[in-house]
Amino acid sequence: APFSLAGVMGMGYTALAMGLRYFDGSYTLEGETQGPLVNGVATALQPKFGTEGASAVFSSKSLILVCMLSTAYMAHFNAPKFYLELKNNTIARYNTVVSWSFGISILLMSIV
Repeated sequence: APFSLAGVMGMGYTALAMGLRYFDGSYTLEGETQGPLVNGVATALQPKFGTEGASAVFSSKSLILVCMLSTAYMAHFNAPKFYLELKNNTIARYNTVVSWSFGISILLMSIV
């Protein structure tokens, strides 16, 4: 459980940093007073949020996020099971399998 605690502390730190950046105006997208973080990003790469608001959650596009989150949950939840079921399960072999899996996933996602 010490790694679980480290994960929770990391999430808390990230939330705190994002909160500070939000309230100091670093993320501002309004009109001429864009925050410093937004000005450092090329116009073509800046986020576009649209005007749908909270109703966008009910769009079919939000299912992409649901799929990503469910896949991430399943992978983390099943990691110990994958390790135990690996033939000749050593940390080195498990790291190899995980590295190949991530590599293939990154390749497929970059193609899509």
